[in-house]
Amino acid sequence: SVVGTSTPHESMSNFFSHIPLTSAPLSAANRALFQEIKSRQQDFMKAFNAGDAEGAAQVYDPDGYFMPNGKNPVKGRSGIEEYFKSDMADGVVTATIITEEVNGGDEWAFERGSYHLDGSRGPESGAYLQVWKKIDGCWLIHNDCFNVIQAAAK
Repeated sequence: SVVGTSTPHESMSNFFSHIPLTSAPLSAANRALFQEIKSRQQDFMKAFNAGDAEGAAQVYDPDGYFMPNGKNPVKGRSGIEEYFKSDMADGVVTATIITEEVNGGDEWAFERGSYHLDGSRGPESGAYLQVWKKIDGCWLIHNDCFNVIQAAAK
């Protein structure tokens, strides 16, 4: 359509026309990306569940940005490591990450999923959205945001 002559509805439908609205099977490339991201989450869980905050933070971009539910954002891998140390000191013992959706390309990807934490405070569960960035051939979490659905007892 000519600029300025389309209706708002036509503009929006054109704007979103590149987004698939079906639940078509994942392409081979997307399946591979899903497995790569899921594998990196396994690395995170292995480190976190071993009480290794530094190892868990290694899954994050050195310039990563972490936005925990109800708390101030944390910038940088060292700040993220301190956040995990604090979680562990507060009694969180295990983290289970459930990857539900991954999409992206060669350098950037997003992941949506759910998580479960457990420990001396009791169980907590929620949902998350992460943006991954490939740096030197390795996928790292660049942005991380989560919301709590079921809070742990304090």
